[in-house]
Amino acid sequence: MKRLPLAALFLALGALVTPMLAQNRNVATRIGFVDADALVQAHPDYKKVQDVQAQAKKELSPLEEKLKPLDQKMRAGQASAKERQDYDALLKTYQDTLKKWQDRQNQVLKPILEDVDAAIAKVAKAQGFAVVMSRQVAAQSGLVVYADEDTDLTQAVIRELKR
Repeated sequence: MKRLPLAALFLALGALVTPMLAQNRNVATRIGFVDADALVQAHPDYKKVQDVQAQAKKELSPLEEKLKPLDQKMRAGQASAKERQDYDALLKTYQDTLKKWQDRQNQVLKPILEDVDAAIAKVAKAQGFAVVMSRQVAAQSGLVVYADEDTDLTQAVIRELKR
């Protein structure tokens, strides 16, 4: 019977054991939560979003005030042909204006959301979290019924955003 040299035996064992060791390495398994709204509002550029919202409100409010009485007449079935026509035109103007302001707000929000996502990822990775969920979505969906307060990363992410 032929014997394998001791070094060859260790190499063969190493080849067998190495994949098992790789599977047993420390992998982040913690699940964390954040208050997504609080993170967006804590971003240094959130004032820009508020400015866009204020401008939108300033332009949309007069349109809403004109729409309310016409809407009531339409619902009650008491609108004249002229009022129905005015209502349709005003509603179209309102919807177009609303879309314009939503698009502007989304443009301002995009880099903020990207920063928030990056900060969440950085904090989660540093603290060993594998998954981070929105606390509001988890609560509303019923997906999570209990979460320890130690899993809330909101304040740590806010600190990261302010760096």
